[in-house]
Amino acid sequence: MTDPKIISPRSWSGKKLSGEWLVTLKVDGVRAIWCDKRGWLSRANKPLYNVPPWRQGHPRDCEVFVHNFRDTIRATRTMCPKADTPSIAQEHLYGLARVDPRLCWGCLTNPSPADILAQLQRANDLRYEGLVLRQGDDWVKIKPAETHDVVITGYAEGRGKHRGRLGFVTTAKGAVGAGFTYSEREILWAEAKAGTLVGQVIEVSCMQLTRDRNFRHPFFVRMRPDKLVA
Repeated sequence: MTDPKIISPRSWSGKKLSGEWLVTLKVDGVRAIWCDKRGWLSRANKPLYNVPPWRQGHPRDCEVFVHNFRDTIRATRTMCPKADTPSIAQEHLYGLARVDPRLCWGCLTNPSPADILAQLQRANDLRYEGLVLRQGDDWVKIKPAETHDVVITGYAEGRGKHRGRLGFVTTAKGAVGAGFTYSEREILWAEAKAGTLVGQVIEVSCMQLTRDRNFRHPFFVRMRPDKLVA
């Protein structure tokens, strides 16, 4: 059987959209793609663990979501489960390429920015991460803040109270120094000294991008071990 076609949603421009759009909810999980030879893989082509095997008639492109993002990462990235490792049941898989009915939220015709933002607010009020509007193979993700997944290209030690731990990381879109907790700075600094920090992917929130496509007021959100950014 042919592996599924992977559609990556584009970010919303903030402008009106034309035509008929299916509105679907966006859960804050890990995307899982079934490969007949290798099993469940992330978008970064890394193996995912503890996910129920694909069965005939079930979607091969899913979002795995267990309680919250942190639990989902623990569940899918733990090779040898422990007693406190969250378990993944079939109900935690949400079909994407053939959209799970639980994610469907109606349709919008020629939606204005106000229409889209009103639907986004409803979704956020229910604690969903955002929306994905679909028109065939054209998927548009709508989130309350502009976020970007970027590769760490470098780093620097902190100064003052952050001496001896991470100060900031550098990326192709600029440096990111805000948003890290003390614990994260210590963990990432240890990884930097071990030579494993560069090349990892982080999610960064910012007000917007400059004309040069650099971050404006960037803020570290979280590590994204489930993603690979070219």
